[in-house]
Amino acid sequence: MDRSLFRQYSEIQYTEEGQRRLDAFDIHVDDPSLQCIPSGLGRVWDEPDTTVEINQLDDRVVIRYEMFDLVRTIMLTQNGHPLQPNPSTVDISGVAMPTMGHSIAWYEDDALVIDTLAYAPGNITTLLRYPLQSEALRSIERIHRDEADRLIVDITYVDPIILAAPLISKNRYLRSDFDITVYGCLPEDAGYNEG
Repeated sequence: MDRSLFRQYSEIQYTEEGQRRLDAFDIHVDDPSLQCIPSGLGRVWDEPDTTVEINQLDDRVVIRYEMFDLVRTIMLTQNGHPLQPNPSTVDISGVAMPTMGHSIAWYEDDALVIDTLAYAPGNITTLLRYPLQSEALRSIERIHRDEADRLIVDITYVDPIILAAPLISKNRYLRSDFDITVYGCLPEDAGYNEG
């Protein structure tokens, strides 16, 4: 991750319901990461010290996140989401990750555009201000390379239950010489250090 340009989020504006849910949220109890489940899409993109691998195939894009050992398969051949969408992301054991939603994608010029919905409740991220997500969340990712060969990931989150205005995140990534390794999250080892 380019540390000079990462985890840039717009100001979070909550609805009354969103604020009520945030006030009831306890990061030390309610964070899905404590069960080795990504809290949401932003959580895997925001992690600065793990590798991400993107592979383009004829009919899909496969994104492997070292964080939580995730494999996200995004179809390029669908004109819309199915009526009963299944999560597009699984862990290395094949367990579906509903907090990551169902994704479809297409290209606009040199940008990969990913549309995701059918999220399970969770948090967009738990690394910065803990913005919550509901089942109504929809996100649009725009991914491309800039003139410095950095990977640009801009995401717009819209959630009419939680957010009074769209939440925008921006991350910039440098090319890595490291291969993806097994993250190996174990729920019995996951937790927050006090102090």
